[in-house]
Amino acid sequence: MGNLNGTHRTTAGARGFTLVELMIVVVILGILAAVAIPAFSRYVKRSKTTEASSGIASMYRLQLAYYENTQERTSNTSFATCTSLPSTAPGSSKYPANVALWMNASDWNSLGFVMDRPHYYQYSTEGSNTAATVRAVGDIDGDTSQSTFERAAALNAGEVQGARIRIVNELE
Repeated sequence: MGNLNGTHRTTAGARGFTLVELMIVVVILGILAAVAIPAFSRYVKRSKTTEASSGIASMYRLQLAYYENTQERTSNTSFATCTSLPSTAPGSSKYPANVALWMNASDWNSLGFVMDRPHYYQYSTEGSNTAATVRAVGDIDGDTSQSTFERAAALNAGEVQGARIRIVNELE
């Protein structure tokens, strides 16, 4: 017997998915997950490393300005040396924003670098009369393996020459 509009419903059209079809879908989803999860993890780690690159670039520019400023004011020119801040070892969680910490550290205050937002890396600089190195050290995934970003500058025949950023264990 048919319904009101005259069409008949067959039992073949009312079937669901077969077990084989469901297994194929599960296998395809598993393959996609196996590819997507590591790629996403790499993407998240890489996004965290942009902080270090921008921090290094800012510190490097400030080191050059500091050197030029001491050259104008005194005959004893030098680059700045700043202790590691924050002083605790890097971990997978961000350091909280603490402007007072940076402003109260006289070495960082003289350089003019302040980390005013939460951050993953510990920053430091080493300076002398002829060379400087700026550094960011982090442990972005909490496995105690650290990544290091650094850039050096050296005085050569009265001109400051900078090296490229050197990265060790970028994504750990």
